[in-house]
Amino acid sequence: MGTLIKSISFQNFYNYYGSYEDNTYTFTEGINIINADNNMGKSKFYNGFLWILRDEVYDSDEKKYYPVSASYFKMMSAKARYESPELEMGVRIIYENDGITYNVCKSVLCKKQDDEWDYQARTDVMETEGNNDLPLLDKDEKLAAIRCLIPAEMEKYSLLQGESMERLVDLSTLDGLEKTINVLADINNLIKMCGLASELVKQAKKSYQDEEKRNKEADEGIIRLRQERDNYEKWIEEAKEKIELARKESVEAKEKEQQYESDFFSSKKRIQLRKEYDEECKKLKELKDKHEQQELSITSRLFDENCPWLLYGLVGETSDFDDYRIALTKQIAKKEIQENPDIMLPEGSPDAPSLKRMLEHQWCEVCNREAPRGSEPWLHIKKVMERPKEPMRVSDSLMQFYGDIQKSTGRYETTIPKIADDYTQYMSEIFNLEEQIEQQVKVVEAKENELTLVGSETSTDDDDRRVLAGYNQAKKTYEEKEEEIQRYTSKIDLWQKGLDKAKKELDKRQGSAPIRKAKQLYEDMQIIESIFYKTKERIFEEIVSKLQVSANEMYGALTKGNQTFGGTLNFVRQENGTVKVSVTNSFGDELFGNGTGFQRMKQLAIVMSIISSKVGNKNFEYPFISDAPFSEFSPNFIRNFFDVAPHVFRQSIIMIKDLCEPNNPKQLITKHGEDIAEKMRTGEIKGTFYVNYLEERADASNLVTKKKCYSE
Repeated sequence: MGTLIKSISFQNFYNYYGSYEDNTYTFTEGINIINADNNMGKSKFYNGFLWILRDEVYDSDEKKYYPVSASYFKMMSAKARYESPELEMGVRIIYENDGITYNVCKSVLCKKQDDEWDYQARTDVMETEGNNDLPLLDKDEKLAAIRCLIPAEMEKYSLLQGESMERLVDLSTLDGLEKTINVLADINNLIKMCGLASELVKQAKKSYQDEEKRNKEADEGIIRLRQERDNYEKWIEEAKEKIELARKESVEAKEKEQQYESDFFSSKKRIQLRKEYDEECKKLKELKDKHEQQELSITSRLFDENCPWLLYGLVGETSDFDDYRIALTKQIAKKEIQENPDIMLPEGSPDAPSLKRMLEHQWCEVCNREAPRGSEPWLHIKKVMERPKEPMRVSDSLMQFYGDIQKSTGRYETTIPKIADDYTQYMSEIFNLEEQIEQQVKVVEAKENELTLVGSETSTDDDDRRVLAGYNQAKKTYEEKEEEIQRYTSKIDLWQKGLDKAKKELDKRQGSAPIRKAKQLYEDMQIIESIFYKTKERIFEEIVSKLQVSANEMYGALTKGNQTFGGTLNFVRQENGTVKVSVTNSFGDELFGNGTGFQRMKQLAIVMSIISSKVGNKNFEYPFISDAPFSEFSPNFIRNFFDVAPHVFRQSIIMIKDLCEPNNPKQLITKHGEDIAEKMRTGEIKGTFYVNYLEERADASNLVTKKKCYSE
């Protein structure tokens, strides 16, 4: 059983211009290398396998996979397209599987009509066994033959492109390794057998129950015992189903818990720091508010009724205050009289009508002389007539203030000396607050730095609270499911005792030959089912126990010669039956930050060790096809892979550029590449070595890939 690809051929497929015969690559067991520099057909070569297996191609411009039906124009050789309005494009693979040779060809007839291309696709499959050629015409038969090349469940491990090597084993989930082991170690076949055995148990049980129903001799006691037995079996079966569901939910919850766990403590720390930061900011605001209020209070202090700071420096001068006030009052009064001379008039002064008459007649009756309009006497009369009706007061708010001060001069006599002390204390409080503010600013800045260090710029408080909530919910769910499993397990133990008792009693009371025969078949089927399940678990346990040694041996062989230590692989069986994989350093701590080469080699080591742990055939039974697997590898990684791979992969087809020597058109390959080719020519290494090259420089419209075989 297994597949061996004998050849692949291209016709007008991308830059593989020309017929199938011109573009045929033959392969053998071992390592088959297609070495090519950039733009010389590595990814296009890989697309040939994708077309045959998946009906899709990888668009390297857009970094996406597309159906071939949407990519025909790009898939055509540009040179062939410019040369003729009609051409055939295709890929042909010849391979052997289980003694049968398959010739699969997928092609498209391309015709240009009125500047539009028309495409007619077809798939031809020939099956050859011995000397008999049988063309397959049925669509389903064709698909089945193509799937013999690489089964769908094996594609993940057999058909790889660059970074997909880093996802060979899904180590992000708790059951990722288990799924890989089931596929690669052929345990899936045992799982299918377990399923079939379970169906046989159900059928045997039904036959047993039907035989019991046909028994006419059953009394009420037997019927009651049968009902008890059936109830116990039903309850036990339902409990097992609930345990299985709870175990699945437990695994999912544990995965979520572990996913959140790496962020949990950081999120918790950020939430705590944000709380502390807000508290420190609040303290800073309170200090600033207090400082602002202190500064604003200076106005009230200047005019304080008991001790106004405006009197600062007037010690000993309060006794002269009254004189100053009287003099100031007189000065203000004199100034107002000068500005308003008629504010106060003597007795017998003219009244308003008299003043009006004097203005009209332009005659001053007081002086008994002329007062022409606009003259100084006339303007004086007018000013007197228009004087305010009420006499003006010389007091204002300032005079009122000084008056109030005068009333309490005795009290100020004792408080003025305290102003200097009050001022000194006030300034001391201001300076103290400013010092506290300066210190608190530093505290706030320190908290800001702490938050930055724990990633606060990339995570909001809501994000962190969601992480905490997710972690706590996952942990709670896991604990609840584990308790549920324990609860149903205890119930099963209890019900099993009741079931055994009911069966024992039934065996005594119903003993007809047909019933005994049906019962024996039922019990035999249960034993067979148990054997399959135990065998599956035993093989799985053996593989897991061997992985700790074999995977590390493989990992060491693949990373040999590197100056950096890639760590130790650890496989730990969890309580729920899953396996957790980690990489630890020489101190036993989990190792992070390994480079791409180590990450890919870790995945390869696990896959290769699982294959090597299989029962029976220790090789991978399908071609290992990889495009640019070493794009970020050192030469040492590449050398190690070529040394180790043939022991695990029966056939490898590797597309690389790492052995290419573009600056040497005569040789085309590096010294390492020549060493490998020489060993192939002498038979020391099984395989083939092709180099793609261009005969002359050309753009995409005229690109033609040629090949040279170095292993012949």
